[in-house]
Amino acid sequence: MYKILVEVDKKNLAFSLYNLRSKVENLNDTNIINTEKMVFSDAYIKNNIDLIKSFFNLIVLKNNIETVDISVNALCPIVFFIIGDNSKIKNVNLLEDKVISYTVFELLLSSKYIENVNCYAMPSFMFDKLDIDKNMRVTSRCEVLFVSNFMDMNSFNNYSDVYYKKNIVIDCQFKERDKEDIESFFRFNNNLKIMNLYHTSEDSIDYLLDIVKNNNKKNIKIILNQDKNDSSIIKLCNKVVEKNKKLIKNNNLKIKVNYIKEYRDKNMLKQVNLNFFRIILILFIVLAFLVCIIFFVKYREDTNDINDELDDIASIIDLNDIDNYIAEEEKIEEQEQQEEVDSSQTKPPVNDAKPDPYANTFDQIFSELLKINDETVGWLKVNNTNINYPVTKHSDNDYYLNNSYYKQQNTHGWVFMDYRNSIDKLDKNTIIYGHRNNKGLMFGSLKNVLDKNWYTDKNNQKITFNTLNGDMQWQIFSIYTLKNTNDYLANHFDNDESYKTFIEMIKKRSIYNFGIDVGIDDNILTLSTCYNNAEYRLVVHAKLIK
Repeated sequence: MYKILVEVDKKNLAFSLYNLRSKVENLNDTNIINTEKMVFSDAYIKNNIDLIKSFFNLIVLKNNIETVDISVNALCPIVFFIIGDNSKIKNVNLLEDKVISYTVFELLLSSKYIENVNCYAMPSFMFDKLDIDKNMRVTSRCEVLFVSNFMDMNSFNNYSDVYYKKNIVIDCQFKERDKEDIESFFRFNNNLKIMNLYHTSEDSIDYLLDIVKNNNKKNIKIILNQDKNDSSIIKLCNKVVEKNKKLIKNNNLKIKVNYIKEYRDKNMLKQVNLNFFRIILILFIVLAFLVCIIFFVKYREDTNDINDELDDIASIIDLNDIDNYIAEEEKIEEQEQQEEVDSSQTKPPVNDAKPDPYANTFDQIFSELLKINDETVGWLKVNNTNINYPVTKHSDNDYYLNNSYYKQQNTHGWVFMDYRNSIDKLDKNTIIYGHRNNKGLMFGSLKNVLDKNWYTDKNNQKITFNTLNGDMQWQIFSIYTLKNTNDYLANHFDNDESYKTFIEMIKKRSIYNFGIDVGIDDNILTLSTCYNNAEYRLVVHAKLIK
């Protein structure tokens, strides 16, 4: 038997497993009914289902609720049992980062009124079934890695992007990895209307048409884009059309050539007056110049706004307090090390009393910061860089890419923790991101760590990351740059062996051997930012030592 916590937040009805440590007042007072926070046992719900349904129907009606949040997928059967027949409920958010099970899929399929579902991921046949049979819009949060040129060219960021894509680009000089992703796309997608093909050949078109045929795709326009001034594209198009007449007719396909401008000018259009081209060129240059000016002005305004926010924070919080606190922590650590040495030599300790300035510094600091931004989760400082900022965390990893600490739209963004991480119970890998900035803002000065004089200085090898729950010291054990990938951003590991393999991988990449042992019982802090025009990543890993 388990208990379910039900909360009413604005126009959302949230279901989660009840944590015995949660403070839910007056739950046992039969004279008080708190309709904002309620706890029920699963047995009580099942034994009083008609009463429970009527009760929640009134709550939904009274609060005009349309959305239900479910914290773990295992609660879906009983939640749908309660609200499944309520015509007011249109949206369901499955918050657990797991691929939905067939049981949950059947519940969605049998629902009468749900129109939108947000989940981590689901198999392709489920997308197809819910879309066709229920006209239900499904959005997934699970990212797809850019492992092929095909995926990269079409900017497929998640599975729902793949499913609902209507217009794709294919470079026909594909490799095996491209073929695998192209074939998966056609099995998964049900909305494709246009295919833009480049570097085409007869074999590549035959291959793609076979995929179209095998997946019974219809009503698609296939555009063969001309390469340079190659007139053979016309012969190729005619040959393909002649050879695939039956398929083109049965599946209502359209195949056409998109000629490059030079070819049209030479063969299909009259010569245009040279002065007209000069005017167009001048207009283009002027437009480009204006765009550059607008971008520069916007960039400067955003930089000024960020600096103003930093000044505001500094006016509220004395950064010297933070530096003094961190220095005091380092002094205490050195004192403890000296006491260990003295103790081994049978000398009495210098001082048993350890000052605890945390309550007088970061407790007060976070109290002020939370008034500014309620998504503040910590404070990060990296020695001999400009990184000395509060850290935020949103429900996704996109918000603080384009929003400042004051939650204002800004190209510089802010320093933020991965949405999957928690400060209450540290994951094996806690990840913090920040934009690379030429002005040294956010993680712009993190490039300092690549300087040999920096990373060989022991004073720089410790990172301070303090959270709402306490102060933490982290020891750097790996620094490196690499081409854009997500393999170092895992925060959960199925077993000790996979975590051990992960540690070995990131240590092997380091540009310097720090001589630090990292084991399966250690927690890791990862700092990640762009490097070399976003083609590479600059990464710093440190293990928790205090």
